[in-house]
Amino acid sequence: EGKSEGREKKKKPLVAADRVTPFDRWLGLDKDLEAELNDGVDQDVTYVDPSDASNYVSLSLVKPMGIAFVENEGGCGGVFVDEVLDSGSAASASPVLARGDQLVAVGSTLVLGWEFDATLDAIKASDDSATKLVLFRGPTSFLYGPTKASEEWYQENLL
Repeated sequence: EGKSEGREKKKKPLVAADRVTPFDRWLGLDKDLEAELNDGVDQDVTYVDPSDASNYVSLSLVKPMGIAFVENEGGCGGVFVDEVLDSGSAASASPVLARGDQLVAVGSTLVLGWEFDATLDAIKASDDSATKLVLFRGPTSFLYGPTKASEEWYQENLL
C-alpha cells in the first residue's frame, strides 16, 4: 500500500532517431520521437521570396537608433532585430521594425551574412546624419538558403 502510493508512472525515454527499431514502432515510441522532432517546426510558414523587393523594408534612422541586434544561429552569419528600444529613433520610425527582421544593408554596403561585430562596425562607421538600413522580412532559410538573391540583384534593386 505505502509503496504503490510513492510510485509515479514514469514516461519511457525517447529513442534516438537513428536507433528506432521495428519493436519501437510497434510500441509507438517512434510517434513520440516524431512529435518531439517536429516541435518548433512551424508547419504554417509560407514562402517569402528574397528576390522580391516588396519583402524588404528600408528606412533612415538617426543615431542612437535603439535597435538590439542579435547574430543569427546556424552558421549563416548576419544579424536580425531582436528588440526595438523605446529610447532610440527606431521606436517612432515608419515602417515599424519587427522582431526577426534580417539586416541586409547599411547605407550602400551589403552586410548580408556578416559577423555581428563587423555589422555593428558598419553601422557605427556611417557618418551620414541618418543611416539607411535595409531589412528582409522573412526567415533566414529563405534569405540565406538555395533561393537567396544574388549580390547583383541587391545592387540593382535595393542599394
